[in-house]
Amino acid sequence: MKITFWGAARQVTGSMHLLELPSGTRVLIDCGLDYEKRKEFEERNASFPFDPKSIDLLILTHAHIDHSGNVPNLVRQGFHGTILGTEPTLELSDYLLHDSLNIQRMELAAKQKAVWKNSGKRFKKGKQPQVQTLYTKKHITEMLDQSVSLPYGVEYAFNEELSICLYEAGHILGAASVRFTVNHNGEKTVIGFTGDLGNANSKLVPDPKPMTGLNYLVSESTYGGRNHMTDSQRAEDAMLAEIIETCVERGGKLVIPAFSVGRTQAIIFTIHQLYRAGRLPEIPIFTDSPLAIRSTKVYQHNVQFLNEEAQEFQQKHGSLFDFPLLQIIEDEKESEMLSVMNTPCVIISAAGMVEGGRIQMHVRNNVGYPENTILIAGFCAEGTLGHRLLSGQDFVEINRKPRPVHAKIKRTDVFSAHPDHPQMLAYFKQSNPGTLKQLFLVHGDAQQMEILANDVDHTLVSLPEKGQTFELN
Repeated sequence: MKITFWGAARQVTGSMHLLELPSGTRVLIDCGLDYEKRKEFEERNASFPFDPKSIDLLILTHAHIDHSGNVPNLVRQGFHGTILGTEPTLELSDYLLHDSLNIQRMELAAKQKAVWKNSGKRFKKGKQPQVQTLYTKKHITEMLDQSVSLPYGVEYAFNEELSICLYEAGHILGAASVRFTVNHNGEKTVIGFTGDLGNANSKLVPDPKPMTGLNYLVSESTYGGRNHMTDSQRAEDAMLAEIIETCVERGGKLVIPAFSVGRTQAIIFTIHQLYRAGRLPEIPIFTDSPLAIRSTKVYQHNVQFLNEEAQEFQQKHGSLFDFPLLQIIEDEKESEMLSVMNTPCVIISAAGMVEGGRIQMHVRNNVGYPENTILIAGFCAEGTLGHRLLSGQDFVEINRKPRPVHAKIKRTDVFSAHPDHPQMLAYFKQSNPGTLKQLFLVHGDAQQMEILANDVDHTLVSLPEKGQTFELN
């Protein structure tokens, strides 16, 4: 039995791990898009280092594109096996994959136009160039047709050799950790994959549930070596302080880049709590992300997958997200109107790292004014616009033009969707009753992984390279 790490090895994106069992059964855990080097996007994602037809089973830990985004491409290239995930994961994946496909088309079309322009060719107005995306809508449909939902805590026997159980991972709606039990020649081996874990006491989602009795564990390590500066239990106070400082005291706009799935819902829910408690100033709140709007509806009708705080709030108020001060931006014209508004407001828009989406327009239009605040609400990979803003640059390039930075640039981890260093160590301790032989760290920066690995007690820790294979005895 062996495992090969084909993605998110010493980096954050592109999660993809291949587990090969003694009988020859081949299981893929996640199949995400690799965004680490945007200029090499097509090259890094177009093909697979194995035959897609040879995969028997695919497990989706959650719907985020760096975990699910290349599954339709796998299907396009011949994968016909079963896909397992929770019901919310499969529902959210439908929206996220269509959104990812649209982004691919727009980016490829823009590149094609630039090539034509540089070559002197004329491009007819209103006509889009023909581009080759990684997959089409047809392949998303085929993927969903191959998918089967699996509830948490239910043992699923794939065959006589392999059984699977999903555990609550927190992170986002429907996110799961996966526990494999492999029976071979009368011996049992238990292997766990955390997927992406959630921050303790997060808004909306439950705390991660550790898997026990493991012989091997493959764990994310996004915040290895880092401590969250703000306790997530103080989300309402932290959010209120930002709104008052920017919108009330300085009369400015609070612009919050937030991922469409998970982060946006947590922020809106927190502001709704402030409103119901009578603490929220009469400030308009705008959410401007088509994907976030669709995803929020999925959260609303899957309340049973959320934590007790969310379920009790829903029972008391009838909705997690709807309140009078919240305005939903449906189309681009409405979105553009926000740029000419001179009144204080809060704008929540995607994407979280300020790479693409409507948020770039909002940052572009507001970053030059000292009364405004750009509040980064999550992890920003190196090289992204969010990372450049946080680095303190006086000018940032947006849409190929330098923009002066006069707005306050702040960061909060109160809405972080990942556990920090102490939480990871606690999770490992709960997962290790003396049976764990080896811990593999993935989905993180190599330098931060080293810090986390050095603090793990009494367990062999490995930091796999991409393509590295390990024998599991």
